[in-house]
Amino acid sequence: MKLTNVLKDIGYTSIIGPQEVEISGISINSKKIKTGDLFISIAGFKKDGHDFAAEAIKNGAAAIMVQKVIKLPKKITQVLVKDCRKEFPKTCRNFYNNPTGSLILIGVTGTNGKTTTVYLTDSILRSAGLKTSLITTVQSFIGHDLLTFDRTTPESLDLNEFFSKSIQENIKAAAMEVSSHSIDLHRIDYLDYDYFIFTNLTQDHLDYHENMENYFSVKKKLFLKENRKIYGGRGAVINIDDTYGANLVKATDLKLLTYAIKDKSATLLASDINNSINGIDMYLNYQPRSGAKFKFKIYSKLCGFFNVYNILASAGTGLIMNLDIKDIQDGIKRMAEIPGRFEKITMQNKRNVIVDYAHTPDGLENVLKTARSLLEPGGKLISVFGCGGDRDKVKRKIMGEISALYADFTIVTSDNPRTEEPEIIMDMIEEGFGQTDTKKYIKITDRKEAIFRSLDIAGEKDIVIIAGKGHEDYQEFADFRIHFSDQEVIRQWDR
Repeated sequence: MKLTNVLKDIGYTSIIGPQEVEISGISINSKKIKTGDLFISIAGFKKDGHDFAAEAIKNGAAAIMVQKVIKLPKKITQVLVKDCRKEFPKTCRNFYNNPTGSLILIGVTGTNGKTTTVYLTDSILRSAGLKTSLITTVQSFIGHDLLTFDRTTPESLDLNEFFSKSIQENIKAAAMEVSSHSIDLHRIDYLDYDYFIFTNLTQDHLDYHENMENYFSVKKKLFLKENRKIYGGRGAVINIDDTYGANLVKATDLKLLTYAIKDKSATLLASDINNSINGIDMYLNYQPRSGAKFKFKIYSKLCGFFNVYNILASAGTGLIMNLDIKDIQDGIKRMAEIPGRFEKITMQNKRNVIVDYAHTPDGLENVLKTARSLLEPGGKLISVFGCGGDRDKVKRKIMGEISALYADFTIVTSDNPRTEEPEIIMDMIEEGFGQTDTKKYIKITDRKEAIFRSLDIAGEKDIVIIAGKGHEDYQEFADFRIHFSDQEVIRQWDR
């Protein structure tokens, strides 16, 4: 593709060097540059891409995008812009010919429930006969082909390449998680979304956003009229039991479908909820402002009260898209367990073990409350969790308080300590137990030992919740990772 086509609508201040350059690819990693590529010199948090321009040229870059002129051979074209990061997504969209403009794109944002909601929505779309792609923290698919990404929401280049491949595979609709980081760092700019789902907003990522107001303002960008050229958008499905969701409803210009369990004014309201270890059955009451009101039965193999909200979100998306009710019912019914999302592990030794990704105060509280509601008479709830290093430190004590309140016994352990000492993180969690009358907890740094201990002390009526890592199959330390899977450790104990 000609450089002039790649630069369509790009706000460059000048172009130094030849303009009729053929561009064969784009990269922000100088080591991955191939002959004929365009190198984007993004100034990151730790490294500045401008420092790697020479390496990019050595590896074959035909042109570079920069925020300052660099001394380079005259044959190398330099595109000067104010902010490389902001222009990067537009460049990727141009290179891949705006692939999201040719499919129905659904973005799921919020703190908790994103992954499950994407899976449920995808299942509904497939029940409606659409060939789909999806992007989640757990897995990503184009049709039935599995792909992996390093982030909850990949970089602009990866996203546009993913959707370009989706178009080639005749994909008609796609659902994806949208993280606050991806919005703030412009990774999803100039993707053409059709619908946004807002699940909830609870404390998380405050190491990055500093406070809840900043965190919410980033999420809110997707729903504001002034950002429609950046994100697209035709409709929004919003949880109004959540205070932030209710505020979004007042702020957005998008066609709305609201959902709730408590707020009776919602467009889609859950009622007659029966939640057991075997799944959820309930009625969904659809009450639009115009048109006929009706209700329909839903059954899901997923269990847990929080999953009622995820089901509402996905069903609401089907309704706002005018899909058939039977396809909505079938899609939800067909969706089985999701790796690391309240995942029930089948065991020979008659232990009730659930692995969940809950790593926020709200997530842990929801999981423990749900597990307690599923306990048999005489059963105890055992909680095993830790907190990640180099992340929001405020939530550690809060999560300790939550486990002390809702679990009968807690084993505080290590999660992904990264550059912090695991014991220091665990001590901060332990502070939460000082705010309660209970001392029913122990600290075990080694996560495998902690899981084994929980299974050793659990009885057949007890439920063990192992929280924090969910689908992850690694443990991250300062300078290295090791393979570690909660599910694998559980099965080792069960042999």
